[in-house]
Order: sequence, then structure tokens, then C-alpha cells
Amino acid sequence: MKKQLTLITLILIVNIGFSQTKIDFDSKYLFTTEELGPDIKILIDSVVFKHENAVMYCDSALFNYQTNYFDAFGNIEIIKPGKTLEDTVFLFGDTLHYSGKDKYAKIRNNVILKKDSLLLKTDSLDYDLNGNIGYYFNNGTAVNGEDTLKSVFGYYYADDNEFFFKKNVEVINPGFKVFSDTLKHNTKTKISYFAGPTDIISDSNYIYCENGWYDHQNNISQFNKNAYLKNKDKKLQGDSLYYNRNTGTGKAFKNVTFTDSLQAVLLKGNIGFYNEKTGFSLMTDSALFIQAAENDSLFMHADTLQSYQDTLIIDDSTRIFRIIQAFHHVKTYKSDFQSMCDSLVYDLKDSVIEMHVNPVMWSDSNQLSADYIEIYTFNNNVDEIDMLGNAFIISESDSLRFNQIFGDEMIAYIDDNKLSEIDVRNNGKSIYFIKDDQKRLIGVNFIECVNMNIYFKNNKLDRIWFYEKPKGKIHPPLTLSPPETLLPGFKWEEKNRPLKKQDIFFWYNPEKNTADNNRNNEQETNTENIKIKPETNGKE
Repeated sequence: MKKQLTLITLILIVNIGFSQTKIDFDSKYLFTTEELGPDIKILIDSVVFKHENAVMYCDSALFNYQTNYFDAFGNIEIIKPGKTLEDTVFLFGDTLHYSGKDKYAKIRNNVILKKDSLLLKTDSLDYDLNGNIGYYFNNGTAVNGEDTLKSVFGYYYADDNEFFFKKNVEVINPGFKVFSDTLKHNTKTKISYFAGPTDIISDSNYIYCENGWYDHQNNISQFNKNAYLKNKDKKLQGDSLYYNRNTGTGKAFKNVTFTDSLQAVLLKGNIGFYNEKTGFSLMTDSALFIQAAENDSLFMHADTLQSYQDTLIIDDSTRIFRIIQAFHHVKTYKSDFQSMCDSLVYDLKDSVIEMHVNPVMWSDSNQLSADYIEIYTFNNNVDEIDMLGNAFIISESDSLRFNQIFGDEMIAYIDDNKLSEIDVRNNGKSIYFIKDDQKRLIGVNFIECVNMNIYFKNNKLDRIWFYEKPKGKIHPPLTLSPPETLLPGFKWEEKNRPLKKQDIFFWYNPEKNTADNNRNNEQETNTENIKIKPETNGKE
């Protein structure tokens, strides 16, 4: 058995010896010295080494033929051929330490690596000629087309055209700069991949992410994990963010928020779009609009929310305002009023809300409806409500009876968040349940006239003025059936009234007698204390 082990050991040693290809060399002068010994060859002038398919040049070298190792000095050049000239790697430096056993080169001082359009400069580079892999560890700068990439550490995989940059990574491009901790860059496709906190800064915007990629040739990118894009006082963020720098458009997916800090406006949803050149934004899938205020924010939900920029010249200066458009299943909540309709336009320039298609609004104990409603606000509070076409105001007298006012048109005035006056224009009608001081029902007052002026005190009817052919009748209590106490077109929508901001996502379905959840993924609406301030581009 011992003889067999010895034989196996000898075979392994012989195989190892033969597997190591000897380095060929040539030079103008070659000699040895007694001091260095006969195994060390001193090569001077026009020195050339060849190892397998690699060729190495230098001014002088010390070559140990036995260990297959040499130290080279001055004008170092290594050529590692590829399949084509574009695939060939060229290495330059001041000194070279090369091991033929490992096919490993250590190049030092003024090191340059070239391959096709790539140029790398560093102080120290280790290069594995067997795997065609380079590694620097004392700062390096790579130039690839318009991009300059810097880092403390770096790996270059020549066969795959891939660079891995680590620690204090910088990418400098004429259009932007990138700061990251870890970055992978393909020198052929010119696509960079980020891992870890990354800042992308340009004159027009600032982008942050912790994972993603950037296509330098086409200026398109995708950012993930805490990703956001800032453009002056606008900010788009989401779990995933796609950006096209050429068109200035960004798309975000899941947990998306668009913020306009100048207008104190937020759009939230799961699918978002933003054009930084036009200022247009769109949100859908659980879309939520928030107009932030110090004490009372406005919340609005719709199937789709759109936002446009509008300008107004004031004292020779241009101011930018937003126009919000909401489509389908629109509901709003604010402490002083709530509403629902099919579509809505909110012009922040004029502070006017336009409600279209079956609009209904609630203010305190009153329900207001019409074919079309305009809400005028002042200092973030409702000031006036214009109701056009089949205008209705309804309030509960008790759990079974309703006070009602109808007209072709109405204008309601709000004072200190309370209904103070209503002007009824054309075809005025009202039903009012009269009660005594003990709140006992004593009669039902039916009135018809052309126009009315109705005044309220503490949200209760105070007095009514009737104009042009008024006629009325008071019926004794309990002499009328419930349908006889309702004006034509009466509809009580209390089940659809959002009593809290979370309710804007729900709609009551009378056919099912249930509330439908109108959101796919509930958005966070606990934002009463939102504080928005303008943000500027820059590295954070």
C-alpha cells in the first residue's frame, strides 16, 4: 500500500509540473550574476515575454526560470488577445510582477487597462489572465463612452464586459451624476445596475433608489426600493419607478405618491405617471387626492385622478397652479363638507370645484344635489355653492320625515362652515315640517313660488321670503302618507355619505343593499397633520 501511495504522489507531482506552461522570453541583453544565482535571468532592452497566448513587454526584468516568475520594470505592456481586436485587452504600467504558475499579473503605478471603448486608470491592478479578470483596490477611474466611473475598489470581467464598482462609486455623465456604494456596469450595453443607496443628480431632477438600473445609451431607467424622483417642488415615489430622461416621463407602481409641495397637493395610488416637462400627472388603482391644510385637509378618491399645470400672471410674475380632474366613483371628505359624483374638476387657481353627473354634497345636516354643482372655496373653506338644474336641498326633520327645498337653480352661501342663506331661482318648491317648542309635529307646510330667499341660523331654518305668485298650504300632521310628503325627484343618499376620510373608498349599492369596497389596495389616509415644504434637487 505504501508503494502505491508513493507512486500516486509522484504521478500528481509530474502532472502538476507538466500542466504549468513555461514562459518564453527574449531580450537584447541577457545575463546572470553570482549574487542572484544562476536561476535568475537578467533581461535588459526590448524585453518580451510570451505565456500561452499573452504577450508582455518591458524595459528590463528579473526572470526566475525555475519558478516561472518574473519582475518587470519600465514601459510595461501586456496584450491578452480575444477573438477579435475589440475583445483584446491591453494593460500598461510601470512595474509588473507575474506568476506563470497562476497566470496572475500584478501591475503597479500609472496603470492603464484598455479594451474597445473602455479605458481604466488606477494605481494598482491585479489581473488574472486565466479568467481574464482585473481587480483594483486603491481607487480607479474608468471611462466608457460619455461615462466616467470612479470607485475605491473594482472588478473587471473582460469576457463578460462587466465592471463591479464598490465603495464611493461615482458616475459622471454630461447629463447627470450618480453616487452609489455598489454598482455593476456593462461596458458594451452601457447599462448600470445599482445595489444599495444611490443618488442620481441632474440639472432638472434628483433620483434616489436602493436598487435598479440605468441605460446610459437610451436614457431609460428603472429604480426599486424606496425609489423617488424630485423635480423642483414635485416628487414622484413608489415601490418601482420607471424613468425616461429623453421625454422627461416617470411611471411608478405600487404605493405611489406624487407630491406638489408648492401647492400642498398629494396624489396617491398604485399606478402613477408624471411628465416633468409639462407637469402632468396621473394616478389610478386606489387613487387618492389630498390637499393638505394645517387643520383640515381635503381627501378625494376616484377611479382615475389627473393633474395639470396652469399659469397665471400676477404683477408681471408667472405663478403655477394645478387643475385636478377626477373620473368615476368620485368621493370627497372634509370636515365642513363631503361630496360624491361621477366626475369632478378642481381648479386650484380659482379655488373652484366643478361636480358633474349626479353630484351630491353634504354640509352639516343638509344634503345638496343638482344636475351640476360648483363649489367656491376661500382660505380652504367652502364659501358658496351653485346648484344648476333640478337643485335639491334635503335635511332630516326626524328619522321618518325630511324638510325639502327644490328649484331650477340655487345658490347656497356658507358662513363660518354653516349654511347661512339659500337663493332659489325659478320653480321654487318646499316642504317643511312645523314643530312646536317641545319639538312635537304640528303641521306640514307646502309652498310653491317662482323665487325664494331662505335664511338659516345655527344651521336651522330661521325665515323664508317668497317672490312671485307664492302659494302654500299647511296640512295637519299624520294626514299625509310618507310618499305624499316627498317632492318629485327626492333621493336620500345618506348611506353614501363619507363620515370619515376612509369612507371615500366605499359606495353603497342599493341593489345589493351592501357597501362595495372601491379600492384594490387601501391607501393610507391618516394624513391630518401633513406638512409639505418645497424641496430642492441635490444629494441627500
